[in-house]
Amino acid sequence: MIGSLRTFLDTLAAAAPDAGSAMELADGLDRWTAMLEPMAVPERERPYGRRNDVVGRGQVTSPALTVDAGDEMAIVGRVRFGDYFLGGNMAAHGGTIPLFFDELLGRLAQSGGRTPCRTAYLHTDFRSITPIGPELTVRGWVVEEVGRKRVLRGTIHHGDVLCAEAEGLFVELKPGQP
Repeated sequence: MIGSLRTFLDTLAAAAPDAGSAMELADGLDRWTAMLEPMAVPERERPYGRRNDVVGRGQVTSPALTVDAGDEMAIVGRVRFGDYFLGGNMAAHGGTIPLFFDELLGRLAQSGGRTPCRTAYLHTDFRSITPIGPELTVRGWVVEEVGRKRVLRGTIHHGDVLCAEAEGLFVELKPGQP
């Protein structure tokens, strides 16, 4: 379902439907919304964004991360920014790149049995255009852990070209903290 939704959003972003088709699509989406509303469950019971067995953890708000290798200290993987994340001129929208880094680094910051944490800051440097379409290589690693603080860094590459890099500070939650 999530894969189909991801494909749908990329296709929708690339399309220019006529008025009749747009109305038909809106009606269909309204019908599905009405069918899904009674199926709502509390946050902890929702599969959306909580499926570690599905690319992108089963959510579509961030470009899907495919992990190729990693442990609790580093991760290597791939990402493809589809048309849904287009900013213009076949480049990813600038806001989607920090969003992706938050997903990449946040996932690593909580790996290896670590206590859950929250992003305290995320600094992103844009080094070149992050293209829409091709598969890109991503890396993330833990720089240091001191007390409740975890500093991580990450990169996005298109071949040998560095597209963007980021540094984030993640702070471990206190007991009972949401």
